[in-house]
Amino acid sequence: MTKKKTIKRTNTIKKLTDISPWLKMETLHKKTALENASRHFDSEDALTVNTLEAIYGQESSFGTNRRARGLAGAAGDFQLERVTAKRMGLKVGYKNDERFDVDNASAASAKYLKIQDCAFSKKTILSGKISTSPVKDPVERKKFAIAAFNAGEGRIAKAQSLTSKDRRNPALWDDVKKYLEAAGATAAKSKEINEYVENVLKYEVEFSKSSKADKKVKLGSPRRVKKIPVGGHWITLDGRHIFIEGE
Repeated sequence: MTKKKTIKRTNTIKKLTDISPWLKMETLHKKTALENASRHFDSEDALTVNTLEAIYGQESSFGTNRRARGLAGAAGDFQLERVTAKRMGLKVGYKNDERFDVDNASAASAKYLKIQDCAFSKKTILSGKISTSPVKDPVERKKFAIAAFNAGEGRIAKAQSLTSKDRRNPALWDDVKKYLEAAGATAAKSKEINEYVENVLKYEVEFSKSSKADKKVKLGSPRRVKKIPVGGHWITLDGRHIFIEGE
């Protein structure tokens, strides 16, 4: 009995941390898109291109599971909700859904993740009586940012408030995650959020060991990314990448 349980646990861990299929799918274009997107991060956070790679893998297995375009729900390379995508400046429609363009989706996702990190770096009023509790440690705060990327900052802030009322630490994810259901998440959603954070952090460690993506890009000066090739731009139309010349 004990031997079988040990084997099962080992297999589960291996499955959670095996990123080799994703590394094989990380083309130069995807790697560059993720590196450029990581410029939204800075020295004040613990976010890197490896964090983005981990989320990309978790959300759509590096673009192999992107659902249908134009959906109001989650779709695209980073499975962004329509509302979130528009909030980050993306165009979302049946004919041109920028959630399916890895350059645009990566940039929007990095921006959204950074917004979450900033929201939890200090007390931030979100709406009405809902506000975040400061998480000063950037490594710990990254867990809150990842959780909010999945579930929204409001739900995580509510869980923080309940954690504090129960005289536990609202700046520790291990304390706050126990109050997700009390904050309005279903049992299934609470489980999903916890597994999401756990998986992304594990994937991030593996990417930091094996990925060729440059973690130092985020420390460079912000710059306008040149269009490749020069003289036009790419759009996504009916699932295909099309280059528009001279615009």
